[in-house]
Amino acid sequence: MQAKNKKNQTLHSQNRSSSTALGLAAPSGVTRVKPASGFTLVELLVAIAIFAVLSALGWKVFDYLIKVKERNTEHEINLGQLQEAYQQILRDTVQAVPLTANINSDIQPALVLQNGRFNFSKTGVTDPLQQGISPDERVEYQYRADEKKLYRLKYRNLNSSGRDQPESSVLLNDVSQFEIVVLNPNESTSWPDAQGHLNDATQKQVLPKGIKIKLMVKDVAYEWIFSLLNTDYLKPQNNNKNNNSNNPT
Repeated sequence: MQAKNKKNQTLHSQNRSSSTALGLAAPSGVTRVKPASGFTLVELLVAIAIFAVLSALGWKVFDYLIKVKERNTEHEINLGQLQEAYQQILRDTVQAVPLTANINSDIQPALVLQNGRFNFSKTGVTDPLQQGISPDERVEYQYRADEKKLYRLKYRNLNSSGRDQPESSVLLNDVSQFEIVVLNPNESTSWPDAQGHLNDATQKQVLPKGIKIKLMVKDVAYEWIFSLLNTDYLKPQNNNKNNNSNNPT
């Protein structure tokens, strides 16, 4: 009887040990589900929208910078052309001389401004090769409204048959308005002065005090003033000649 009880106790202990072992081992066999990582669809859509907005803003800024650079480049080109034209006219006016021109036996005044036609005599032509080139020449500024261009015409000699073709060059492009007036000291749209005696060769040599050029280039107005050689010394000589002729000794 005692042996039977011991056997039952032993089986009970084994069963309890097995149950305990199974209880401890059970958790190791359970699979735990971890939360999924990454972006949701809404987050992706928001990110795409933000990227699109930033890209659009970036492109606008880039496009603006390109346009600003293009405008600055165009402005520099226009400014360079204006400076070249101004310097050319300045050189011409500084070298203006009181010399008449003989064109087809017609004595032209040293400076002529009639009906928009403007030309004058100048010096300063160099002859480094000593080919006998005259130091004096005739220069004319001609505005062609249909082309919106200002031309500079140059005649190599003050004496010509009238058939000589001048050397032509473009001073300015995109000129919508152009006007020249003489200053003596008041403004006048014609020269020589109508009150002068044009039959007198000395009167034809007289130059005004200066010239004023008004022009508009690409909707921007400019006003240039250039002084000319003072030829007042010619007037007293002319007056003295008249006085001497009127009062012979």
